[in-house]
Amino acid sequence: MTAIRRGRDDDARAVADRARRVVRSAAVSQREFAARIGMEPTALSKALNGGRRLADRELAAIARIGKVSLRYLRTGEGRPPAAPDDPAVPEARRRADAVDAEVRRAQILEETARLIARRGFHQVRVADIARACGTSTGTIHYHFPTKGDALRAALHHYAERLHRRLEAEFRDADGPVEKLRRLIDVQLISGEDDNDEWSVWVQSWNEAILDPALREGQREIYARWRRTVLDLVHACRYEGMATDADPEALTSRFTALADGLAIQVLAGNGEMTPTRMRELLLDAFEPHITLR
Repeated sequence: MTAIRRGRDDDARAVADRARRVVRSAAVSQREFAARIGMEPTALSKALNGGRRLADRELAAIARIGKVSLRYLRTGEGRPPAAPDDPAVPEARRRADAVDAEVRRAQILEETARLIARRGFHQVRVADIARACGTSTGTIHYHFPTKGDALRAALHHYAERLHRRLEAEFRDADGPVEKLRRLIDVQLISGEDDNDEWSVWVQSWNEAILDPALREGQREIYARWRRTVLDLVHACRYEGMATDADPEALTSRFTALADGLAIQVLAGNGEMTPTRMRELLLDAFEPHITLR
């Protein structure tokens, strides 16, 4: 019985391999192919990766849309589809594959970051990420070979989001003082997204203490954030403020205060609220730069 079951599993994998070849050779993206055969994109992806068997009606639809025989899909006999790199495959299809891959990676990155933020780095398994994304653990490992890679990616994800928000806030700000005020507002924990962002920041610090391999990436990201603050301090000096102050010291004082206050808010210290955090940060540059 074991040998029979093994043989059936091998047959199912072979069918999935041929179906995957047909889908990849089509003139449309995998998502569009799924729509044309009446399947959910995640269900088709799971089937092509061997996560579930393709039903007879699904095989028939793949054969029809992929312009191959049903016999080929089931047995491998008959004319195969064109190879993905064959000149017969339209350039539009290859571009669609690239777009789909980028969309898929963005989805995996978003879910990975969210899970780490809300469950904790050590509580998130690769299987949890795969389940949230509707894909296989193999796909997750392809993008993030180790959990350390996943944490670094999550940190980069939130860092990029932070700087995009700052760029948007700075675009119409009237001078460096107003930019500092807006920078403080962006740092406050006022919703789930802010909580997630700070959660990953704090977890990355903790893991960098324990794992030297994570330190370089964390240091680079933090240096970029610190440079943003330092540049604003220098801009204030250019306008005649803080001329007798050490810009590096002012920057270190502010960033250390912001980090410490955020940790207190995250930890649920009842004495520290986002409102109180804002008040203290507004005073962080006194008496050299007045933000009130």
